[in-house]
Amino acid sequence: VTFLDTPGHAAFTAMRSRGAQVTDIVILVVAADDGVMPQTIEAINHSKAAGVPVVVAVNKMDKPGADPTRIMREMSEHELLAEDWGGNVIFVQVSAKAETGIEGLLEMVLLQSEVLELKANPDRKAFGYVIESRLDIGRGAVATVLVMQGTLRDGDSIVCGLHSGRIRAMIDDAGNRTNEAGPSTPVEIVGLTGIPNAGDEFIAVASDKDAKQIANHRMQKQRAKELAKKSRANLEKMFEKLGGPEVKELRLIVKADVQGSIEALNDSLKDLAKKEVDIKIIHSATGTINESDVSLAAVSDAIIVGFNVRPAPQIRAFAKEENVDMRFYDIIYNVINDIQSALDGLMPSTFHENIIGRAEV
Repeated sequence: VTFLDTPGHAAFTAMRSRGAQVTDIVILVVAADDGVMPQTIEAINHSKAAGVPVVVAVNKMDKPGADPTRIMREMSEHELLAEDWGGNVIFVQVSAKAETGIEGLLEMVLLQSEVLELKANPDRKAFGYVIESRLDIGRGAVATVLVMQGTLRDGDSIVCGLHSGRIRAMIDDAGNRTNEAGPSTPVEIVGLTGIPNAGDEFIAVASDKDAKQIANHRMQKQRAKELAKKSRANLEKMFEKLGGPEVKELRLIVKADVQGSIEALNDSLKDLAKKEVDIKIIHSATGTINESDVSLAAVSDAIIVGFNVRPAPQIRAFAKEENVDMRFYDIIYNVINDIQSALDGLMPSTFHENIIGRAEV
């Protein structure tokens, strides 16, 4: 059994959606004292859209204010009816702190998998999904993949999103080298030509030549799509600017340690854009902040946002020389709050006349 943990914060919508797509059973953790949150409803919708059955784990049962009946009632409003109430959704009461009910939860997961008759064929070419990816200084592009069908072997040629490669090394969840990974097995793979996006599908193919051909074809299609998008966007912008006040723009370069964080940050930052002030992310990538990022920021008047990454001292000195503003964060709330404040600073001033009262002299 492989567990795929997705964050509960509102910014990680894409990650939750991806989680529902690549899993066979969704364990929905709901706090017994908090009840159903907006993110919980969103996770339910993702599970329904992906057609994945849900097991509800009612957590924090050790707290005095715990009310599991309330959770069951609130869940029934979203068409998740408990077995105790004549439905088909398993509810398990657990406490992560007191470590109670965990055995029961695992038993229910195994029971659900038996009912669903979950099977996979290990004797075929492997395919699966990228869970996370990053740039490792010593090893290059590293992707964490989850095998869905078949067996992935060391030395296999694979296509992964827009990239291809030959597996040079496979590392299991305990950090040890392994030669093969069967269905439902997560491994870290090294040997790709570039960093794939989280959520990309990977497939093992017969040869390196096939892998390169498929990857090149996909890249050409992607390039054609982007060029079409660019020309359209420019025309639209030109018409928008005619006769209207100029829209202010906050330009950002986003660098993070892993692909999933970039996705969440980009989505959250774009949502902050307002009518008067637009947010433009001119570049986003995994890995540490480098010289080309600073040069790009200097040319385009952008702010560099680093999430869980730190630049080398010479890059800091270069940024100071070029007068480029670099901000570093390790909590997503802080990024959103700071950018929100920056946007408020760019907003045009508005004056309101408030009449408090009238007097006759």
